[in-house]
Amino acid sequence: MDSLRVIAATLIANVAGLLLPIRNEMYGLVLLFAVNFLMGMLADVCNRREWSFKKALKFFRDAAVYFCMVASIYLLGHFKGEEVAAAHCVSFMIYVAIYFYGTNILRNARMITDERSTLFAVLDFLYYLLSLRVLEQCGSLKGYFENGKNSKNMV
Repeated sequence: MDSLRVIAATLIANVAGLLLPIRNEMYGLVLLFAVNFLMGMLADVCNRREWSFKKALKFFRDAAVYFCMVASIYLLGHFKGEEVAAAHCVSFMIYVAIYFYGTNILRNARMITDERSTLFAVLDFLYYLLSLRVLEQCGSLKGYFENGKNSKNMV
């Protein structure tokens, strides 16, 4: 049993060492996911919704999957000798997460803010821009948004 722990610790230390060049991106993801979780929890509490342990577990599962994807992409690039390209790919994935989780954070922040406050107006405007509601006004994109609402994979 002790040798299993040593092997596991060695493996974890080696993977962590390989991921050292993207540690700041990983820290950023931790911060992003933590803020998203806290804002979601605050929105539920402020709107008197019941705490859902199942919803929290789903969030942690999704975050773990995203971390594994980011780490896997970087490690694959590292082993191919394409560390710079892998770092760019990881950076792109971080920006995608910032966009989607940031939009969710803004939505939850709007839910806990007084609608008559200036902060609500700022959050509402940012949410309007980030959620691409502006593009819904474009005639050529109207069909895309209508078809997207029928998709099961859309958030």
